[in-house]
Amino acid sequence: MKVTDAQELKTRPWFHAYPERIKRRFDDYQFPRVSLFDFLKSSAKYYGDSTAVLYENENLLLNYKELLSLCGRFAEGLVNKLGLSKGDTIAIYARNYPEVIIGMFASYAAGATYVSCNPILIKEELKYQLVDSKAKVAIISDDKYPVLKEILDEGGTMLEAVIVFDRDHELKLDLFEQGREQYKEPFVAFKEVFGGTELAPVKLDPSEDLAAIIYTSGTTGQPKGVMVSHENAVCSAILYHATYTGMYPEEDEEGLLKFENDPADLQEDWDFPIRYGIDSAMAAAPWTHMMGFLAHLQALVMGAMAIIPVPEMNIKKAFEIIKRWKVSFAGGAPQMMTMMLESPDIDETDLSSIRVWTTGGAPCTVALGTNFEQKIGGVIAEGYSLTEATMASVKNFSNKSSQRKWGSIGLPLPFTDVKIVNPGDRTQEMAPGEEGELIHNGYQVSKGYLNLPEETAECFEDGWIFTGDIGRMDEDGYFYITGRLKDIIIYKGYNIAPRMLEEVLYAHPQISEAAVVGQKDERAGEIPVAFVVLKDGADLGGKEIIEYVNERVAGYKKIRKAIVVNELPYSGTGKIMKKNLATMLEGGKFLGSEVAL
Repeated sequence: MKVTDAQELKTRPWFHAYPERIKRRFDDYQFPRVSLFDFLKSSAKYYGDSTAVLYENENLLLNYKELLSLCGRFAEGLVNKLGLSKGDTIAIYARNYPEVIIGMFASYAAGATYVSCNPILIKEELKYQLVDSKAKVAIISDDKYPVLKEILDEGGTMLEAVIVFDRDHELKLDLFEQGREQYKEPFVAFKEVFGGTELAPVKLDPSEDLAAIIYTSGTTGQPKGVMVSHENAVCSAILYHATYTGMYPEEDEEGLLKFENDPADLQEDWDFPIRYGIDSAMAAAPWTHMMGFLAHLQALVMGAMAIIPVPEMNIKKAFEIIKRWKVSFAGGAPQMMTMMLESPDIDETDLSSIRVWTTGGAPCTVALGTNFEQKIGGVIAEGYSLTEATMASVKNFSNKSSQRKWGSIGLPLPFTDVKIVNPGDRTQEMAPGEEGELIHNGYQVSKGYLNLPEETAECFEDGWIFTGDIGRMDEDGYFYITGRLKDIIIYKGYNIAPRMLEEVLYAHPQISEAAVVGQKDERAGEIPVAFVVLKDGADLGGKEIIEYVNERVAGYKKIRKAIVVNELPYSGTGKIMKKNLATMLEGGKFLGSEVAL
């Protein structure tokens, strides 16, 4: 991978706007060649007594030394009991439970690759990812057992074992209480996997060996597996966390990472919000999504923060967790901020412990950001990236003294290069103020798409990822997103490929033509809307269309509105002009019958 030289980056328009702590390390900082498991080992070494996991549903409280031991023992069982080897893939299909942390970091110790399987996937979608990733082992929560049983009965996967944990039951104070269910091979109870000793971590090449395959929607029907190396994730976590601390970890004599807090941030009048080994984090973003994976797990472990897993989020629960545990770090899509502000409990809820709220996945409006920041004790940190860039591209720094331009997604992360180029000529860089496609270069840029060499070649070139997003840069080096080349709909932070929904619609025997576009929605960001042309003589209503699609897709992909029209707008080259449909939606001008979910 070709990465822009640090000295060249010092000439970029945004370099002057970096905090001084960030700028001064450009001359000498070297990224450590470590694995994600080394994050856990490092935190256990330097902050071993600090709380690692706090999960009140099971009265579970683990420090970093205890978490390291559990992960090492689970890794020993994965290798010696289940035969997991370096390079194998291990799928996790569950919400944010403590068992997921143990399983994921144990997989790193074993040299295996974590495969993200969103817990709201339906059977067909899950099976596709299991087959595509050649998953050898899966870890699931007990509520997912029936789905995996069906898949295994059908055959067609490479699964050799499925580990099942009992939600809110298995990790009691004695850690390994007898489970409520007994399973038959290839299913095995989570508690049975632990070995008696800790596995010596497998030696890895951080730049080549994969840490994770994170699935993301594309413009085609099936999701794409983004191949994330240990180097990608390690560098991304370091740079992302630096925006909260102004500090970079150093390698010690054992090859582990040494973290130090700046004394200024230990004072009441702090500048950067997050402190190693001190702060707590509410981990609500799904760990199967890149934002949750990187910002709400890997970076937290690296920073020796107390992780409070949240399997299912609701506003009342979020308020309770923040108040009870004095949460310092939290975040979620802008829609979550809106729901919190609109809650009748907002004025009676003390959110002053929050030193930083991170948001992304969808645009955060100026009004929303400023209103929410008034409710917390710290700052709003909005950023922009994509799964293919391991969630670390452009971000607003979180220190109080940095300049903030509301409406901007911020500055490129340290050691990261970003350009705005002509979409029709990738070699032509646009001048400040001019719109074009945003492209990104850095150690975070992933290795490409699993089993998709043509798509990889199209989007990745000479160390750069071509995002498909339209934006501009101002004279100070701050970036703004103004649109998308790609057709993705972002619903509550989830990416939805319209093509996939259109394929479902086209499978209906009474539908002649179909197009799916996103409609702006205050709570969800965007909702999928289907425009449908029926075949001659067909008698199909909007409600039936919605039910037909929604029975065949995961919950977040559901069609929220169906509009039956006489015809769709086409360009001279025969392409459906979706921009026209979106304009019609925005203005409420269309000819046809509408039904909403």
